Amino acid sequence: MLRLLIRLCMQRPSLFRVQFFVRIGLIVLLLSAGLRLTAHELPEGEARYLGNEGVMVSVAGHKVLLDAFYSQSFATYTLVPDRLMADMINGRPPYHDVAAVFISHVHGDHFSVAPLLKFLEAQPQVQVFAPAQVYERLQAAGVSAQVLARIQAFDLAPGDAPRSVAFAGLEIDVAALPHAGGERMAEVRNLIYRVSLDAQHTFVHLGDAAAQREGFAALEAFWSARDVDTAFPPYWFFADPSGRNLIDEFVAADQVIAIHVPAAARGQGDEWRARLEVDLFTDPGEFRRLLHQH
Repeated sequence: MLRLLIRLCMQRPSLFRVQFFVRIGLIVLLLSAGLRLTAHELPEGEARYLGNEGVMVSVAGHKVLLDAFYSQSFATYTLVPDRLMADMINGRPPYHDVAAVFISHVHGDHFSVAPLLKFLEAQPQVQVFAPAQVYERLQAAGVSAQVLARIQAFDLAPGDAPRSVAFAGLEIDVAALPHAGGERMAEVRNLIYRVSLDAQHTFVHLGDAAAQREGFAALEAFWSARDVDTAFPPYWFFADPSGRNLIDEFVAADQVIAIHVPAAARGQGDEWRARLEVDLFTDPGEFRRLLHQH
């Protein structure tokens, strides 16, 4: 059909040709406007894996980092590769224009002073949200008052009322769940973050939450307050049906990507996904497209 129109155009006077190309131009403009509208209504985002429970979430121009700055693997978990860490610290694409850093708890495979401090010194626009135990660790390390002023600390334990704050287009809900490991981990404050980016995409990061019904049930009002598009739970929730049921019943996310997978899974993502019957991150640098559902 297009070839026929072009042939007719060439056979007709110049006025016909002008009208033809004007109409084609209008059609192109309308189509491009429609594509922009669709992209606005369904903003595409991305979750990019850093290592262990480290993830960068990027939606609608907003970027946040979670459990990204740590230096211990305990000979079990995946470290952030040196080059990737340098890219984050120096703000090289795609790790540029980050607004906030979230830290779930104080353990060395989620947080270490040195890489976080390097990042904050290089990226003065970034705000940090963290448990009070992380703030105390930074204080003890002699971090400057200027840096500490950029840390919003939450002194929350399981059973405490959740907190909500807003920052730079982010709506942030914070609660505490027990750390996996039972009584030996009882003193560790593990925070979960539910973050809405520009009211267009909501994700939840569970840190090292224990797969225990009591903790999730105590936060029933928290879970029901906002729909979740994407959830990042630790992989052990999918080791048995009871953990999977907690994610389905309480978090109820449209998309689930498990994290904290042992380093032994690197290069074997498909096997682990098939074994646990859930999507999960295994190799730093891999990413998933996120699409707003609610």
